[in-house]
Amino acid sequence: MTKNGTGAENIFFGHFGIATGDPDLDLLTAVVAGYSQVPYENVTKIIRKFNEPDPVLRLRGPEEVMKGFVESHTGGTCFSLTWCLGAILSSAGYKCYPAMADMKRRNIHCALIVRIGGKKYLVDPGYLLGDPVELTGNPVIIPTSFGKVELRPRGAASYDLFTIAGGEKSWRYRLRTTPVSKAIFFRHWQASFALPMMNSLQLTKLTEGGHLYIRDHHLRLRRGDMKLNENIRADLENRIEAEFGIPGDITAEARRLIERMKEGWRIQKQADLVRARR
Repeated sequence: MTKNGTGAENIFFGHFGIATGDPDLDLLTAVVAGYSQVPYENVTKIIRKFNEPDPVLRLRGPEEVMKGFVESHTGGTCFSLTWCLGAILSSAGYKCYPAMADMKRRNIHCALIVRIGGKKYLVDPGYLLGDPVELTGNPVIIPTSFGKVELRPRGAASYDLFTIAGGEKSWRYRLRTTPVSKAIFFRHWQASFALPMMNSLQLTKLTEGGHLYIRDHHLRLRRGDMKLNENIRADLENRIEAEFGIPGDITAEARRLIERMKEGWRIQKQADLVRARR
């Protein structure tokens, strides 16, 4: 990503009170630590999907993401978070680029590769890393507030990421460290609006108390061997506002849109059954 001004960097550095300087590892670590407070959430993405039919205009730019965070504590999914952080880092003089990763499907996750000197660092604002991780070609284990993350090389230009918590080791994604163009990145971003994860509310963040995750009305907090599961259906909007700071009316709008979509599915299914019986 090339250096350019977006307005997002002024909002970010002003909000977190981070003084800019040489684009070194210390500044990168401070930026990533601050940015880790911006949550992963698809609430705003769901609202944009149903209210904006143009696939280009659906994409929330860096300034919009940062304004949303400062004003309403919203964030984004991996694509908007990665693109926004890339713009902030580029404005501070870093050389970085987006890279794609595979989960259950190809190219449905993304992260940033940042170059400092002759070294490369993985920065993943859409997942569970609160610090930049140097890509050395060797396995590395990173402690987090919920457990550990293991990054293991696979071939010359890819890494597998695992989480380790409560004695369980789980594969999460495979990252390819080769750059992708803006056009390809945007194409994957636009396609992500049709992924199954857009059929339910999802929010997650790292806290000092562990990894907090909400899917629909299920809340989970995990820290090492400890798991806390809670059904928050009866108080969904208030609990999300308490845990993430996102105003209840924003969550309520996203929930209504999801419920309307699922009702449409039920009506269509019933109509299909009626036709099949004729």
